[in-house]
Amino acid sequence: MKPSLSPVAEIKQATRLSRVEILRIARFGAVGALGTLLNTLLVWLFLSIGYNHLGWHPADHTVVTGAATLAWIICCGTNYLLNALWTFHHWPPHWRQALHYYSTALLSFGAQILVLNLLVYLLVTERPVETAVLNGVAVATGALLNYVAASLWVFSPNRHPLRRPHR
Repeated sequence: MKPSLSPVAEIKQATRLSRVEILRIARFGAVGALGTLLNTLLVWLFLSIGYNHLGWHPADHTVVTGAATLAWIICCGTNYLLNALWTFHHWPPHWRQALHYYSTALLSFGAQILVLNLLVYLLVTERPVETAVLNGVAVATGALLNYVAASLWVFSPNRHPLRRPHR
């Protein structure tokens, strides 16, 4: 039988766990902010090239979705590796964990594309930079969904009993 902790010790333990979770959320947010910035810059780059050299309109939903998809493919791998290493301390990553991460990221990406196309529909854009900013907003909206899924499913200590989270 496990000895019970004193009320002060229980509060300290609960506070410590809260600090660990707060740090994890902050790290996830930092990785997400970096990924959002990179994603937004890539969408702006792709739309600018398409606008200036191929005659694509930055409010064309097919063009916007294509640029966002290409940027997502590039950023998703970077975010996975940074989150595995720094946010959740699950290194080296495992193929099953990567599959789970990409599954949750794809779900978040679906929400992002819906929000992005809704914003482009409501706020018709004329320049690639405007559409890129709307994409940044859409990426940020999927971040909460992605964090919850990553915490509960992808990097959960209960799912990977051999790996202990770094505290």
